[in-house]
Amino acid sequence: MSDRWFIIANPCSNSGKTAGLIDLVKGRLESNSISYQIRVTKYSGDEIRIVEEATVAGYYKILAIGGDGTVQKVVAGITIQENIPTEKMIFGLIPSGTGNDWAKSKKIPSDVSKAVDVLINGSINEQDVGVAKIVGKSGIKIRYFVTYSGVGFDSFMLKKIEAYKWLGKFSYLVCAIMNFAKYKNIPLKLITSKTEIEAEVFLLGVGICKYTGGGMRLIKNPKGNDGLLNITIAQEFSKFDIIRNFFNLFNGSIFKQRKVLTLLDSSAKICAKNGDLVCQGDGEIFGVGKIEYSVIKQGLRYLS
Repeated sequence: MSDRWFIIANPCSNSGKTAGLIDLVKGRLESNSISYQIRVTKYSGDEIRIVEEATVAGYYKILAIGGDGTVQKVVAGITIQENIPTEKMIFGLIPSGTGNDWAKSKKIPSDVSKAVDVLINGSINEQDVGVAKIVGKSGIKIRYFVTYSGVGFDSFMLKKIEAYKWLGKFSYLVCAIMNFAKYKNIPLKLITSKTEIEAEVFLLGVGICKYTGGGMRLIKNPKGNDGLLNITIAQEFSKFDIIRNFFNLFNGSIFKQRKVLTLLDSSAKICAKNGDLVCQGDGEIFGVGKIEYSVIKQGLRYLS
């Protein structure tokens, strides 16, 4: 196996701003005598194919340059590939996205020099990888996530976020403010190994890490490596509830509300009472249908 870093850079991250960062990263790596091979993605999902090619060539250290979508797809590639055991793989990140929620959860700095220091002096940690199985009219899709997946308001907002991405880290906040009045609660059923709940939900989230959507705190206190999914259900929110709790979505106070439930389980199934659910994960629309969640315990080794 090669001890060099294999870099997967997404130049389209952060509305294309990452393209101008790649040479800076290369310069910092070279000044620290860090050997690497680099590939630049050409389209969304290219990361999975590139990870496969990298592991075939014997690379077990994968470094991503990009945002949460890039992280999600690179980790999916690491999880899917069968060339090198995942317990021998190491993932690193130079954050360069709109939200950088995974990096924030792991305290990986956005400053390039400090992020490169993590590659040199950081420690190897392990976290769970979430699995979303979406059963829809067009078939079955399997998707992987490392931060958060869910249905409801966050999925509704993601379908509208492109128009606001020019605002950078404020894009999610402004998008939410501009569109919350158009949203309607979704009647659905949640089934876990311990309980069944029927409710009209504002959002239902399944999380591994604390942050999502550019800094929203929709998962209470996740350990992230215990093989358990952290489930948050905000139910029967009126428009007044949304306004009153809007900033609580970002500061963690949302969990003090009586209409917000939290559960822990290793699996969960969600289905809508009418129609299908739009499922998102790590800032990407995963698919439409019924959703079955599970978890790969400590499926990712990363530097932080």
